[in-house]
Order: sequence, then C-alpha cells, then structure tokens
Amino acid sequence: MKKFFLLLIPILSFLFVFIPLTFNQTQAADIPSQIFNLKIEGEPSNVWFEKGKMLYKIMAWSDAVSAFSNIDSSAPQDMLDESLYLRANCLIKTGSFTEAMSSVSKIQGKSKFYVQSLYTKAIISINTGNVKEAADYLEQLLKIIPESKTAKDTQNPDMRDLAQKTHLLLGFILLGQNNPEDAAKHFEIIPENSPLYTQALYGSGWAYANMGRWVRTVIFWEELVTTSPDSPYSREVVPYIGHAYTKLSAYGKALEQNGKALRYYEDLLKKIQSLEKDIQNQDIKGLNHAVDITGNSNLTEKLSLYNGLASIEERLVEPLIGESMRFRKEIIDSVTERLKQDIKELKQSLLEESANASLEMARNLHLEGGGQINNDMIFEVP
Repeated sequence: MKKFFLLLIPILSFLFVFIPLTFNQTQAADIPSQIFNLKIEGEPSNVWFEKGKMLYKIMAWSDAVSAFSNIDSSAPQDMLDESLYLRANCLIKTGSFTEAMSSVSKIQGKSKFYVQSLYTKAIISINTGNVKEAADYLEQLLKIIPESKTAKDTQNPDMRDLAQKTHLLLGFILLGQNNPEDAAKHFEIIPENSPLYTQALYGSGWAYANMGRWVRTVIFWEELVTTSPDSPYSREVVPYIGHAYTKLSAYGKALEQNGKALRYYEDLLKKIQSLEKDIQNQDIKGLNHAVDITGNSNLTEKLSLYNGLASIEERLVEPLIGESMRFRKEIIDSVTERLKQDIKELKQSLLEESANASLEMARNLHLEGGGQINNDMIFEVP
C-alpha cells in the first residue's frame, strides 16, 4: 500500500500539504473590519468575545484572533477557556502552529473545553509532522470521554461526535503506521447512523485488505458502494471489489462484480447529468450534493462561509446586512461557475476511469495505492 501522507489541509482535495485559509475575498474585505469595529454596548470582554465568535463563523481568522486577544484576563474562566480554544483554531488556519499550541495549552484539565483542546493539539501535531504525538493526544482524549468505547451515547451528542471523529482519525493514523489490526478496531466503533460511517467503511475495507482478510474487505466495500454510491470513496474502491473476490477464488463473483463496476460508472454519469440543471438554477441542495460528489473542498469552504454569513446577519446593522447578502450572492455565483467546470471534468474522468477499470479488470487488477487519509477525514475542530 502506498505511503500515507499526514499533512492535511481543508482547502485542496486529496492534497496533503498545509495552505492557510483566510477571509481574503476582496468583494467583502470590509465585512470583518466592520464587525471588528462595530459599536456594541456591554462589558468589554463580553463584546470582544461575541465579536470573536461572529468573526470565527465567517472565517475571518486573523480578525477573530485579534478579537479574542482583547478579552481581559479577569473575564469568567469559561469565557477565557473558550476564547483560547477558538483562538487556537483560528491560528491553525493561518499556519501559526506554535502560537496555536501555546494558546490551547493554557486550557487546564478541569475546563469543560479540555477534551476539545486535546483534539486541537492533535491537529496541530499532524500539521507539524509529529504523527506519534498526535496519536498520543487522541488516545488521551478517548480515555476521558466516557462513551468513547461505543461512540453511541446520545445523552451528550457533542462528546459522541468528538469520540467518533477521534476514532476515525486515529484509525487512519494507525493504518498509515502499518497497524491495520488496531486501525480496524477504531473504524468499527463508528455506528451506522454517524455522518462519518462512509469514511469508516472505506477505512475498514483497506484495513482488512492489508491483513489479507478479503471476505471482510468485500463486506465493507460492498456496503460502502451500496449506502454511499455518490461518494468519492465509493469511486475509489469500486474497481477493487472484483479483485478481492479473485483473491477468494470466487471467479464467478469477480466477473459479476466487474460488470457491476462498469454499470456503476454509467449510473453515476446519469446522476451527474441530472444535477447540472440544479447547478444552473443555483439550487442550494443541488449545489451541496454536487460539491459532495466532486469532492472539491474549496467549494465546501465557500458554502460554509455562505452559511456563516447567513447565521450572523440578524445580528448586524444596515448597511452591513446588505453587504453580507450581496457577498453571499457572489459566493453562490462563484460556486456555480466552478461546479460547472468540475462536473465537466468529472464526467470526462469517469469515462476514463471506466475504460481503465475495464483494462485493469481484464488483467486481474492488483490491489495497491488506496486508503489514503483524504482531507475531509481531518475534521474541523468542534
């Protein structure tokens, strides 16, 4: 299996390097500064805290850092801890990892943000190339979260979600360290109703493939393709399921699966073509679906910015509300134009993948190269 790359970045799909993300759209360059300078009545630390959270939501990372830095040390401890935590997450986005670690390390063990701070420390460690240290932080986290063994506790959804993120990330770290047995244990903790289940099925399949346990590989990958057919993870494993059957000497099933794989490409092309109308009409649900299919994380970031602006508009004043609404329209226009190109490229890519898969299947496809940690397996901090 190909070497795993662990320097991960939310902005470029399938690339494992860090590029700082910041609010750099010139059309709305004054929105963060206007929020920063907005006159709000109240105790200064409370005002800076609320401004910082608003700036955080619209991804104005540097301005948010400045706002959180203005909070007085005499502020309530919970406010100080949350501001340190959010400030560290902003600094990660700007590439200031040393300062981010310094900020989050000030959160003490009794704080309600301590568990989240361990996850943030793991993300910092990954971005600075210290994967072993990242794994240590994640292991510490799982020892603290009571529901971490099952990741199913519904009484505390925030901790449940954090436990699931931790198991998935730790699973891929272990898989990258050539420890598929332990990796599989973490993947299999993630339940079917989790939004991370698709990635867990993907990881489980690669873990068992590395162990040569092909029956389990087939089970996980067939479930992946059945439950999440539009996912980029399904597209990666579809050509390999037939090979797994071949390893089991189930040649009839292998041939059957190869036929299913070719039909899969055909069906996905039809779905993509049906989405083109939604993209042209700027249907938000359709745009989100198209972004999920293309796997363009840069567009995911833009849609997150769109949602962040929408979530704070009711707290703004004119003319800032109008500026925010205009910028959201520009975001959707930009996403639409990029998606048109992405869909065009994806259709061509699927045709090529289908042709290549046919040739590889005919040559008794060799299993190699998959199972990398993709960018959306490294999650935004809670």
